[in-house]
Amino acid sequence: MNILALILLLICGHKTSALSPQERIVGGVEVPIHLTPWLASITVHGNYSCSSALITSLWLVTAGHCVQYPDSYSVRAGSTFTDGGGQRRNVVSVILHPDFNLRTLENDIALLKLDKSFTLGGNIQVVKLPLPSLNILPRTLLVAGWGNPDATDSESEPRLRGTVVKVINQRLCQRLYSHLHRPITDDMVCAAGAGRDHCYGDSGAPLVHRGSSYGIVSFAHGCADPHFPGVYTRLANYVTWIFNVLENDRKINMTYKN
Repeated sequence: MNILALILLLICGHKTSALSPQERIVGGVEVPIHLTPWLASITVHGNYSCSSALITSLWLVTAGHCVQYPDSYSVRAGSTFTDGGGQRRNVVSVILHPDFNLRTLENDIALLKLDKSFTLGGNIQVVKLPLPSLNILPRTLLVAGWGNPDATDSESEPRLRGTVVKVINQRLCQRLYSHLHRPITDDMVCAAGAGRDHCYGDSGAPLVHRGSSYGIVSFAHGCADPHFPGVYTRLANYVTWIFNVLENDRKINMTYKN
């Protein structure tokens, strides 16, 4: 079964009808946005920087290291391209996880609030969140983003690509990264495939199975290095935090309206 067929299989069940050096896709294929309608690109001053995923029409989730510095961020959803099409919104609030560590990339997660909700439908849909603290992961998942297809590619125009990866045994991943003195915690997930991985530019992209996100692209050593799989923030461990942020924001807005 080829990669595109696997991608279609993983997406089955989702309602698709209704640069700084961060991590990009290796060993994948170009995919149209209607197959990944939850995906949105993040730009800074008009330049593509990272990926993100819609969790509501007004909020997105991404990697903390993508938005660690105060700046003018905007996001575009519903388009295969990062510089046109779909719908564009400005980010008015960045909520970094309080325990985010830039050096180790522990708790590498952030929430983005928009100035105006996206109009959902067609090529713009929300991704489903996993159950809080869910320890069981699908074996095979999809990762897609606008990164370069290999570490040496200097392509100036980001193209949306996707690939299929498999979850790597946690203890094995910890052993591998111990050679680099990089901690792999229980809040992380490791996944890769033969010649397939995220790479420079894919940071913040969701790790998806049948319309549910289980991870966020965080880091890797190189791109598709057989000795070092890609590392993702384990999203299930942060669902309660996400809900608390959204609920607090709702209460604040209700207070202002009253």
